[in-house]
Amino acid sequence: MDAEPEFGKSLARLRALPDGTYFPGPLLSTCEIFSVARFSILSRGDIPIRPPLRILIADDHTVVRFGLKTILNSQEGWEVIGEAKSGAEALALTIQLEPDVVILDINMPGMNGLDALKAIRERLPATRAVVLTLHASQELVHQIKRFGGKGYVMKSDCDRDLVEAVSAVAAGKTYFTRLPVEIAPAIPAMSVPRPADVGALTASEREAVRNIAQTIRKLL
Repeated sequence: MDAEPEFGKSLARLRALPDGTYFPGPLLSTCEIFSVARFSILSRGDIPIRPPLRILIADDHTVVRFGLKTILNSQEGWEVIGEAKSGAEALALTIQLEPDVVILDINMPGMNGLDALKAIRERLPATRAVVLTLHASQELVHQIKRFGGKGYVMKSDCDRDLVEAVSAVAAGKTYFTRLPVEIAPAIPAMSVPRPADVGALTASEREAVRNIAQTIRKLL
């Protein structure tokens, strides 16, 4: 006797499809499903970015910003659209300009690079970040990953690794420079060749790299 009321309740939980059949509801429309999936992917940064690639640089040293800008602008289809001198300025400019990639120095006055990274990822999940630092540590790498950073490069290796890191992040991948303790087997430092191909750079780019190296040596 109770079958019909129970059946009616069941139908109330079903959604009629165009062909007259029923499907458990509520259903998302095709557009809604696509939007949810796309936002999820964007939040992870898995979609390759098509050129032009818009980049924001954040570092509190003018000469370092100049060197980074010179190297990045030399890549076809890449454009540095803004420069910040602090974490707070990096956050404000990122919200204003919505760059594809942000390059963040860790040690900046006021809001540091990690705090800026966390705030940027919370507000603009589609923006990808590459973090620069003078000193490497496993804990720092864990923090960068936890806050949503997609790349990590030592400042001393910018001439060798920065373009590759930005390329990887723009392609929806990650790029984390391996720490010295992760490299095996151990090789005496004097026997390790320098992999950077400085000769492939133009005169202005070589000068920019020299300026970066000189500034880093002063900071160490």
